[in-house]
Amino acid sequence: MQLEFKPDFDQVRQRWDSLWKGVNTRPLALMVLPKAGVKAAEPPRYMAWFDGPFEPVIDQLLAWAQTHEFLGESIPFFCLHFGADTMAGYLGGDLKLADDEGNSGSWAVPFIEDLDRTEIRFRKDGYWWKRTVEFGQALRQRCDGKLLIAGPPLAANLDVLAAMRGSQNLLMDLVMCPDAVKRALDAICRAHTEIIQALAELLDWDSLGSMNNEGAYVSGRQSRPQCDFSCMISEEMFREFAIPCLQSEGNDADAFVYHLDGPGAIRHVPALCELDALDLVCYVPGQPGQPGRERETNLGENIDELGKGQMCLFHPNREKITFGWKPDDILRARQAFKSRKLVFQADVSSKAQAEDLLGELDRL
Repeated sequence: MQLEFKPDFDQVRQRWDSLWKGVNTRPLALMVLPKAGVKAAEPPRYMAWFDGPFEPVIDQLLAWAQTHEFLGESIPFFCLHFGADTMAGYLGGDLKLADDEGNSGSWAVPFIEDLDRTEIRFRKDGYWWKRTVEFGQALRQRCDGKLLIAGPPLAANLDVLAAMRGSQNLLMDLVMCPDAVKRALDAICRAHTEIIQALAELLDWDSLGSMNNEGAYVSGRQSRPQCDFSCMISEEMFREFAIPCLQSEGNDADAFVYHLDGPGAIRHVPALCELDALDLVCYVPGQPGQPGRERETNLGENIDELGKGQMCLFHPNREKITFGWKPDDILRARQAFKSRKLVFQADVSSKAQAEDLLGELDRL
C-alpha cells in the first residue's frame, strides 16, 4: 500500500506490526518537520469542522501534509472527531462547542436523569453519527492514498457515563445504586463494540489499518481507551467499575494504548497493568504546581517493571510540560527500560538530527 505523503509506509507498517508483537529491534520514533525550501502550512484549526463546512478543513489538511515530512515511524493522519465527548453524541447526547477564546473543544450536555429509565445504545440515526459519516466520506474521497483517517478517541466506560449523567450525579450513583451503574456500563460496552465495527467499515480499517489520535498505527482496529473519571474514585471502585469495561474495550481492538491523564490517575496503574490486552501506556503529565505531581517520579520505571510498554509523548519535566523527548533522553530511556514496546515523540530540529537518532537507536 502506498501513501503519497509517506513513501516508506509499507516498511513503517511492518515496524509497527513488530512493535505490537514485541519483536521490534528498536523503539519507534515519531518526528514531523516542515519540508526544507517550502512555506509550511498550519494544520486545520482545532474543531473548525465542528459545525462548519468540511472542504476548507480538508484543503488545509492536505496543504499541511504536503509541506511536512513524516520521519521515523510517523504517519500523516487526521483524527475525525467532534471533541472528547464524541461517544456521548453517538449514544444520544448533544455536543456543544466550548464558548471560550482558548478553543478548548466541545462538551456533552448531560441528559440521563434516571439510569434505569434511559436506554443507552448506539444511535446510527443520530445527528453526530450522521455527521461523522458525512465527514469521513468527504475525507476519504480526497485523502485516500495520501494520508490516513483516525477515528475519534472513544472515551467510553465511566467517562461517557459521566458525560451523559453528570459527574456529581454519577459519583452519587456509584454509592447509592451501583448495580444500575453496572447495567449502564454493560450497555456502553455493547455500544462501543458496535461503534468500533461501524468505524472500521467507514474508514476501511481492516484493509488500511488504523491510527489513534496520538499517532499510533496498527494493521487492524483500535480506539484509545481512557478513564479520566478515575481521578475521582478509589482503587477499589476503579477495579470494580472501570476495569471490566476496559477489558471489553481492549477485546474490541487489535492494539490497546491507554491514555493516562494526570497525577490523579497514577494510583490506578497497577490495576491497569494487570490487563492482558494492554500494550502501551501513554501518560499526560500534570501542570506544574498541580497536587500529586510527585507521583510522576519513576512512573516510567514502574510501568516498565509491571511489564507494559509506553508511548512517551511528553517529557516528564518538573518545571513545564514538554512535548517531545530530546534524543539523549530517548537513548537513556532505551537503555533503562526493559520493554520492547516503546514509542517516543522525538524533539528534533532537522532531518539530519532525526536520521542520527534513528542510527543511534539501531546501533544500541
